[in-house]
Amino acid sequence: MDKRIPRGSWFEDDAFRELVRQTVPLRPGGWSLPEFEDAVSALGWELDEPDEFAGQVRRRFVFRKGPWGGYGSVDSDPEEPERILKLRVPVVDMPPEDVRTAADMVRAAWWVMEEELGPPTLWGGGVGPWMLWRRPGSSLVVHADSEGQVDFELVNTDADPDAAGRTDSRGSWRAADPEHLPPAAPADPATDWDAMEKRLYRALRALAHDTPFLPGMFILHLGSAQDPQRFVQCWNEGLELVIEATGYLHHPELADPARLAESGWQSPHSLWQRRFPDAMGEASCAKTAAHMLVGELGNLGVDPADLVHSGTVSGRGHNFHLDLPGLGARRDPRA
Repeated sequence: MDKRIPRGSWFEDDAFRELVRQTVPLRPGGWSLPEFEDAVSALGWELDEPDEFAGQVRRRFVFRKGPWGGYGSVDSDPEEPERILKLRVPVVDMPPEDVRTAADMVRAAWWVMEEELGPPTLWGGGVGPWMLWRRPGSSLVVHADSEGQVDFELVNTDADPDAAGRTDSRGSWRAADPEHLPPAAPADPATDWDAMEKRLYRALRALAHDTPFLPGMFILHLGSAQDPQRFVQCWNEGLELVIEATGYLHHPELADPARLAESGWQSPHSLWQRRFPDAMGEASCAKTAAHMLVGELGNLGVDPADLVHSGTVSGRGHNFHLDLPGLGARRDPRA
């Protein structure tokens, strides 16, 4: 995938830049619904009558006629219909035919956002990457879903301070400077290796798919909180996923070459590794990788309750700390 950050003909008319500038002054957390309606009405966005949608009250509006605009929406809490939760505009409502096109679209949107608002506060993804710009009481988010659609959102973080970055709404991973990461999720004391493998699969699937969009690179360490030399790690090289059972360098007595080779590991440079060339496009790569990594963590003597994770996501001039809030393992405080 091309690592440049293209502007592209998609934004030549500056319609998206205008949308960003129009939305920045809006303050859903501090306004009542009538006040918000008045503000968006001045922009030419007339809200329709409310409907129930996915447990929320949704009002749609026509943002811009044309092949990429379509309907925007304003969501409210059904128990407090005057409280606005989110404004959403589908920036691209026709999924592109290939991943390269999707990457060009979301990169172009991020480029405009960075020009208008500066660096993002938080990155994240869940088989679809997003970037978030946090402001007092609200956050602006631009994200792509698994089919390539790009959405622009204004989220009311006064209603839910973690709404813009929590794992159930935003995916499997997030990355930021330490002071901008939400509090670390506690370990799940009931977690066993089978549950950990499923969670790790979801995280690896998202990371392998999302980080090339930035474009960027992630590296993830998984190991023992008690003995930091008992660990495995993985990273991406472009579209390729690489996993490594690094702990055997420090505990060679635990390595069984015949068993490792039979399990799919290779040892080209005295390190037991496995490469998955098309991890971005093939979900089975992340599934196999998670199974192999969890197997070696157990063989290295790591207990699920003792597991910690750390890592980084780098790209676009940043080197952010990585957090996997849904993994069920603590973020390593030493990282």
